[in-house]
Amino acid sequence: MATPESKPVCRHCGGLTTGLIVIAIGVFFLLRNFGIILPFMEYHNWWALFILIGAAGPLSYAVQRYRARGKVDGVVLHSLVSAAAVITVALFFLLQLSWNQWWPLFLIYGGLWMLANNWKRDADPTSS
Repeated sequence: MATPESKPVCRHCGGLTTGLIVIAIGVFFLLRNFGIILPFMEYHNWWALFILIGAAGPLSYAVQRYRARGKVDGVVLHSLVSAAAVITVALFFLLQLSWNQWWPLFLIYGGLWMLANNWKRDADPTSS
């Protein structure tokens, strides 16, 4: 019997999630073509929700890594910062934020990403 530590990681979960997301997007567009407009599709920049899909990978990896290691390490932080940057871009469009005002966030993300990358390398030179 497999212990929690030796339990194999679900290698098909990413494909399953992506497939379900693509199907849902197709259903939304099909409904729209038949005149059924969902409330979120009336929103000016609803298409920016697709940008959020890019955050799913790093967030999923961060959760898997945290569960496997039981702590927040450089790899987890690196993934979280990457996801935060993608989420921020989506929020810029969804909330119609001013790039002129909020662009320094990306400098902050860049610095955090570099710190996490350095922490990741120092803690485990074989991790990627």
